[in-house]
Amino acid sequence: MKTNVLKPKTVEDASRIAREAAAAVQAGKLVGFATETVYGIAALATNADTMARLRELKARPERPFSVHVAEPHDVFLYVAKDHVSDPARRLIRKAMPGPITLLLPVGKKLADPRFHSAQLHKRLVVEAGDGHVIGIRCPDQPLAQEMLAAIDGPVVAPSANLAGRPSPRTASDVLEELDGKIDLLIDSGPTRYGKDSTIIDFSVEPWKIVREGVYDARTIRRFMARTYLFICTGNTCRSPMAAGLAREMFAARLGVPAAKLPQQGVHVISAGIYGGDGAPATPEAVFAAGELGADISGHRSQNLTNQLIRDADMVFCMTDFHVEQVLAVEPKARGKVVRLSDQGEIADPIDGGREVYRRTARQIQAALRQRLEEGLL
Repeated sequence: MKTNVLKPKTVEDASRIAREAAAAVQAGKLVGFATETVYGIAALATNADTMARLRELKARPERPFSVHVAEPHDVFLYVAKDHVSDPARRLIRKAMPGPITLLLPVGKKLADPRFHSAQLHKRLVVEAGDGHVIGIRCPDQPLAQEMLAAIDGPVVAPSANLAGRPSPRTASDVLEELDGKIDLLIDSGPTRYGKDSTIIDFSVEPWKIVREGVYDARTIRRFMARTYLFICTGNTCRSPMAAGLAREMFAARLGVPAAKLPQQGVHVISAGIYGGDGAPATPEAVFAAGELGADISGHRSQNLTNQLIRDADMVFCMTDFHVEQVLAVEPKARGKVVRLSDQGEIADPIDGGREVYRRTARQIQAALRQRLEEGLL
């Protein structure tokens, strides 16, 4: 019997097909679908017959397949939070959904009590040395995410090709090898990247990249760095002073010059809600920050972007208005966007003269120290 192929033509069509595909997976079928990297085969891991069929198809009798989840927070259905290192958490927060597969250490039981079956553990987890490791992927493809979200239970999804063959980038590639071997195929057109996901192993110390895919090592390190973003209006007064003073605090704590912070995996940046690109800090801001030990003479302004927010671990704003504007740009950032000072807003010192800037810089410094004590910096 030939594989049934469904091709969405509209958003509504895609949603209907996602639900139909989810029902097929739930019923024990093998379903081909596109991620942003390559096409995969979705299978319900709790179905023994389905898993046996998938293993035979992929010529993989024992080695587990990676789990695919609909949302980043679903990682913690499988791995307890205290098993996930800080660098791995930063990668989950910043790069998922996205073209990465994480190898994470797990105990003898998966995190969610619903998944405590010994058989399921064996299907999802590989023994490595004295530990246990699970592979988890959260694809950045809307139809795939909707399908995964509608399935009750863990889903594994190896690439939709025969063993030893290239990973498929189109539905035609899948049919060339698997027509009649899988039950359903969703033809979403060519995958976005046409390249495999990057695999990062956090079950070892230090972590290592097992396979470079869409993201290279430099990009992965950037995602895992600690990044702090300071926001004001024009990015020429308050936020540059805050960033400069924060760099000095981090440098003192780590025992390195401020210029060496990026090599320690710490990035401190600033941006403006309405800031034009390339403007220097005001002379008064340079003076006030300098009095407190921070050199911001080389600062150049930049506009706030979605990517800057997404890359940041924390976003500190000078006023409530700035908080609102950041969340308007990136609503998903709620939870990591706060006002810098919990004692009140930090007013714009523009046109206020040196004494006003001095007071503002001291107010910023006090707020930074408080955030440092709270562990937010």
